[in-house]
Amino acid sequence: MTDQAFDIEHFHLLNSWKGEVRDKNDAQHEHVYERLKAAYGLTKQWAERVQKRLFPQGKTRVVQRPTHQWTERFLSYNWARIYPTKDAPAGLAYTVGMEAGHGFVVKIDVVNKAVSDPSLRGRYEEMRGEFTASGIVKVMPTEQGVQMGLDGLVDWAVQAIQSFTPTYDQLVERLGFANGQDDRSLLAKFRGHQDFEARQPKWSAQTTALFLRMASALHEAGLDWWYTRATNSQLRFGRKELGAGKGTPVGSFYLQHEGIRVRQVLTSPGGEAETAMISDDLLQRIEAVIDGDGGWQERLGNRPDRPGHWPVDYLANGDAGEAADEPDEPDEPDVGALERASNTIFYGPPGTGKTRALQEWIKTHYTGESGARHAFVTFHQSYGYEEFVEGLRPVLADDAARIAAGANGEEKAEAIEATEATQATEAKGDVQYEIRRGIFWNLCDQARQDPGQRYAMVIDEINRGNISKIFGELITLIEADKREGAPYEAKVTLPYSQQSFTIPPNVDLIGSMNTADRSLALVDTALRRRFEFIEYMPDPSLLTGIRVSRHGIDIDLEAMLAKINQRIEALYDRDHTIGHAYLMPLKTLPEGADAFQQLAAIFRRKILPLLEEYFFEDWQKIRLVLGDNQKTSEEKQFIRALQKSDDLTALFGSGHNLDQYSVRPRYELNISAFSDPEAYVGIYREAARRSEMEE
Repeated sequence: MTDQAFDIEHFHLLNSWKGEVRDKNDAQHEHVYERLKAAYGLTKQWAERVQKRLFPQGKTRVVQRPTHQWTERFLSYNWARIYPTKDAPAGLAYTVGMEAGHGFVVKIDVVNKAVSDPSLRGRYEEMRGEFTASGIVKVMPTEQGVQMGLDGLVDWAVQAIQSFTPTYDQLVERLGFANGQDDRSLLAKFRGHQDFEARQPKWSAQTTALFLRMASALHEAGLDWWYTRATNSQLRFGRKELGAGKGTPVGSFYLQHEGIRVRQVLTSPGGEAETAMISDDLLQRIEAVIDGDGGWQERLGNRPDRPGHWPVDYLANGDAGEAADEPDEPDEPDVGALERASNTIFYGPPGTGKTRALQEWIKTHYTGESGARHAFVTFHQSYGYEEFVEGLRPVLADDAARIAAGANGEEKAEAIEATEATQATEAKGDVQYEIRRGIFWNLCDQARQDPGQRYAMVIDEINRGNISKIFGELITLIEADKREGAPYEAKVTLPYSQQSFTIPPNVDLIGSMNTADRSLALVDTALRRRFEFIEYMPDPSLLTGIRVSRHGIDIDLEAMLAKINQRIEALYDRDHTIGHAYLMPLKTLPEGADAFQQLAAIFRRKILPLLEEYFFEDWQKIRLVLGDNQKTSEEKQFIRALQKSDDLTALFGSGHNLDQYSVRPRYELNISAFSDPEAYVGIYREAARRSEMEE
């Protein structure tokens, strides 16, 4: 039976069955369960229709279980939450639903299990006041609401929400959600662990937000969070009692410096683990599972009705983490190998700070008192396997003999090193060929001798090389679970030396690539699958506060760059936008320097040539990017169109018989515009004025 509307029996069942433990083998219990589940379906429709009318950019969450997820006791209510935006605080929501003691209810409420500050509920209730007299709670008597039907309840809820005082935004501010107070409290629940302390500060704001959202959702579902070890650990979620040696996980986080890899079984009906980087799509699928009635709790067994534990709870209880060998998950790759092996590529348009970020990354993680623990190479079309791994190199016979003889102590040492590192394979006339190790081979050998440190192979312009040619059979070995010592360790026999070769787990591969040279979509599939990609896009907001002025006219660099990039994206694509780094030198000019003069030089010598390269000297498109076509004065145009009918006569005489529309227009560079502040302001102001006029 599928219910089409709320009825009195729904409330009767909520009242009479609340607190009863569901018996799945009892037909009456199952009938009640299905009836109340159908009521939940109606509440879900109610919430979704209200959300679409009031908050089209928002979202809803509905846990469609008439019983408690762990104790299986029937509940006396059902609720659906409405969030006005997709990134609204998880701990504060509009809610619509049924309550046995009140009837139909609409309110703004704190989601207890989605907040980490225990004092927040008390502060909220103080602001809310008495339930039935509150400015953020509306109650509809049962009989009246049933008669209104679903359409009437939607209209009533919309009007109620629009009349709430204080508003949702005001409560967000007053309860501390607006300044990230609860986010900081939630992050504190994971503090005190070496890996988390070292890596979480390196996460992007998006990664941190996704982590907090997942932490709240899983904690709200009653799951515990704990670390497996003091270092190189997994952050697991599942059920684990305080003081217990082992827990029952349903998923794990692998904490990395620039992201989070999630391994979990929630989304797999067959219980097979899925591993993926944390993402909005993954979270939506996990939320759908824990909000539904899929029986995933049975994998953990029924547990006492208690809140989930946080990592700090175990640390405070003296729990140092589970043992390294975990027989309950024999097929899980060794976390040490996964953690120490990181393949990352920084990508984005030119001038977005990729190189600087890469340099800082190397300085922070691969440089110590003993020196640098990395090797650097730039890929190009001529670069190959022989330079990267190993290959034949010609050596003059006289030089080889002199080195082998060891003319002096220094040369003798060189001879010994050459003997260890290479083998003579063939001599032809005066030329002798040796097998010489490449830069990556040498780095792996160095890292293998120093397993307590991390090493990095830094590859600039990684997309300019022929990946298949350079890596060869090593493309398989770079995967984290194929490294030396991992459960799926892979070895290859090198083609020249015939030596067995593996890649140590403490060697990271870090690359950079300009998407203006090659889009990420065109990168070798094998490379894309084995690397994590961190995008660096232009961020005009970084230019805020840089003052560039001439003749009393201020130039808004942020607005200017944003408008230029919007036009480039429309005419070309986002991979060819212009990075903020082109203009960042204006932020660090010495005192007394002329910022406007520097801006003119950057435009003339860097930005304009870049646009010429992007658009293959299609000057009309360059004019569109710079807004020259919208400037009323030609003197303010960086590129001026010159083609007129009298120009043809001046060029070819009166009898030229040329159609002015069939001749390519001519353009000229207006040098004086680079010294005119209004030319720069016109890039974004003319468009803004036009938009205002149209409105």
